[in-house]
Amino acid sequence: MSVTLILLPIALAAAAAAGGVGALGAAVTAKGNTDAGADPAPQVRVRTRMKDSTLLADALANIGATAVEVSRSRVTAEVEGVNLTMTLTDDGVWEAHVEGDDVTVVSASALLQRLDGAYAAMVQQAVAEKIRLRAESSGFDLVSETREADDTVTMVLNVRAEA
Repeated sequence: MSVTLILLPIALAAAAAAGGVGALGAAVTAKGNTDAGADPAPQVRVRTRMKDSTLLADALANIGATAVEVSRSRVTAEVEGVNLTMTLTDDGVWEAHVEGDDVTVVSASALLQRLDGAYAAMVQQAVAEKIRLRAESSGFDLVSETREADDTVTMVLNVRAEA
């Protein structure tokens, strides 16, 4: 079986929420299949923060994906015995298609939730690195940096007197 997940950017998802497109797994519809007699692939609309295909590839590696291939508008990988293909539409929305023998809407949604969490961690690392690199030239001193058990990073910056 296969499942297609449409990953709406958070800003679009918030605007669409009033129109019925909501949280993970909230809208499941049958998608037409061109194969005669084939079961239609369920389609799920979900909110996501995913935008950058490079960070997406890193997040996939962090959740144990193999055979990861990345281009600007397409990412493929094998994760936990299923094939994941993510395609960026002309509207800037990622579509994730999960295919495997035992794929269900629940398992595909859980996989994408894990990927979204790993992606968020990659974004946090990238932002923290930019702050570290730009703090001094922007008139700040990095006083402290702590990492919590959940990998949340807290940075304390002081504005230099001469800034």
